[in-house]
Amino acid sequence: MAVLCLCIALAVLVMPAAASTSVTVTRYCDNNYATVDDSTTLYNTTLMGMTQYQSSGNISMQGLVTPADQVTYNLTDAEFQNGWDTTESVNLGNYGAHNGTLLEDIVMQVGGMPDGSEIVIADSTFPKATRYFNKTNVYSPIAGQGEMILCWWDSEYGFVPGWSKGMRLFFYSSNDLTFSNQNMKNCIAPWYQQFAKDRNSDFVGPSAKGLSVQNVDTIKIYPPHRYDFATGSDTVEYAYEGGVTGVPTASNVPSTAFSSTAYIASDDGIDQECSTSVTGESAAQRFVFTVAENATKIERLAITWNGTGTHASTPGADLYIWNGTSSSYELLQDSTSSTEVSLTGEKTSGISNYIVNGNVTVLVKQKGAATGLLVKSTLATDYVKLVVTHHHTY
Repeated sequence: MAVLCLCIALAVLVMPAAASTSVTVTRYCDNNYATVDDSTTLYNTTLMGMTQYQSSGNISMQGLVTPADQVTYNLTDAEFQNGWDTTESVNLGNYGAHNGTLLEDIVMQVGGMPDGSEIVIADSTFPKATRYFNKTNVYSPIAGQGEMILCWWDSEYGFVPGWSKGMRLFFYSSNDLTFSNQNMKNCIAPWYQQFAKDRNSDFVGPSAKGLSVQNVDTIKIYPPHRYDFATGSDTVEYAYEGGVTGVPTASNVPSTAFSSTAYIASDDGIDQECSTSVTGESAAQRFVFTVAENATKIERLAITWNGTGTHASTPGADLYIWNGTSSSYELLQDSTSSTEVSLTGEKTSGISNYIVNGNVTVLVKQKGAATGLLVKSTLATDYVKLVVTHHHTY
């Protein structure tokens, strides 16, 4: 009996994964990754009725090219390039011909991917096979990558579920059926590229075929993360106001907390107003966003402020972001209008300079200065947000 149980256990361990016959596509809310914006489950029969994208030939993908391969195939150092293989000829696997559905068509079933979105392709039973890509990979792939196709038919095994490795992600176009390590290097962001370890040494090198997920049953779309003062979000923000003399040299000024942030939670024409009549002071409002993402994985910080800056002779407002490295505010954009405007700015490099103790601090200051009760400085915020574009890393 013990031997029989052991045999059954071993049989279970070596059983191949069951082919996927459906894929659940989910897009999450941009200000709450725990909340679903839209979701649908598509069966293979549904996908077949959407599009029929055919490879019209055998697909090839490149795996690990080792130093031993360099010797075997007489690759020069310039050709080998630590496994990137500029000849694109070594260790190419033949995967047969396939039919499938464009990933772009699939994601459109939940409204598509907003700019800056990240998409997750996964087999829910095998988390290690999870792969991430960006919108460009899906919508406008660089030449050499090929379209991203979720395939449900294989030339040798037929349709899923008869094809046990389907549904499977492949990369091919009508004129290019090879996805090489060089293609991956040129077309896939570094943080999404795949690497493998040589079984016979400590060498680790690129492996394009590692991006080809088998038994895909899960697709998730995460838009850039929006931080604002709307209720029901998964983000943390703080708002302060008061008068300032010039541009503050500290990141905690002004320091009087808003009595309520309800008026700045949406772009609805309802403002939170701050005014000062102290001579030499300007009305200012400061917003602090506690960022959940790691600074090393953030690609862009984008700030938007809608509001008005009024003054008898110097109307307008200045939008700043705090630089923790230089301990100073940097001007993003300004206006000289007394009517409501939208000020914006972004940072795409040196991101860690602007995240101090996990916080991004934004200051808006009215452009003029008060000269007593007759000439006040007034600032009013309608809406403010920080949008964080980020990625996962392999």
